[in-house]
Amino acid sequence: MELDGGRGGETPEKTGGGRSDSHADASYGVFQTGPVPLGVPPRGRLWMRAAAFGVDLLLVAGGPLLVASAIVFGIAFVSEQAPAGLDDGFRAAQVLAGLLFLFRDAAGGSPGKKLFGLRLVRKGGAASGPAASFARNLTLLVPGWNLVEIASVIRRRDGRRPGDKLAGTTLVEA
Repeated sequence: MELDGGRGGETPEKTGGGRSDSHADASYGVFQTGPVPLGVPPRGRLWMRAAAFGVDLLLVAGGPLLVASAIVFGIAFVSEQAPAGLDDGFRAAQVLAGLLFLFRDAAGGSPGKKLFGLRLVRKGGAASGPAASFARNLTLLVPGWNLVEIASVIRRRDGRRPGDKLAGTTLVEA
């Protein structure tokens, strides 16, 4: 019994492992074995960048603020009057969350980027440092400018956003 799927006797070896030639473009993926080559993540994998950013917001910014909020609410629950300096402690936690966010890529990538196999490099392939991380992430703290950053990642072929250009960095697959 021969199962050719109406292809007129073609074998899978002739069509690239079962894919027809009309579907052999990059949007359907390339079947490879081995490590992913170093390069800019394709536009089809923008979800990786979004997911890495979400993980970073939870771990880097959300963690300190969640702990500080729990402490403030715990103290407010057990005491009749809020102790002096409680609001200063919460503001310090906000500053810490902001600094952690700004310097999250200092070691060549944030925890979210490392989780999803992404790496932040400077020109020449060197890992990004604290100054590049600060410059790259500072643009994300400007209200409204985030929309420009998102549009740039989606529209540009190399996926670089204005913060990347400012810091001289590129996000690549590790």
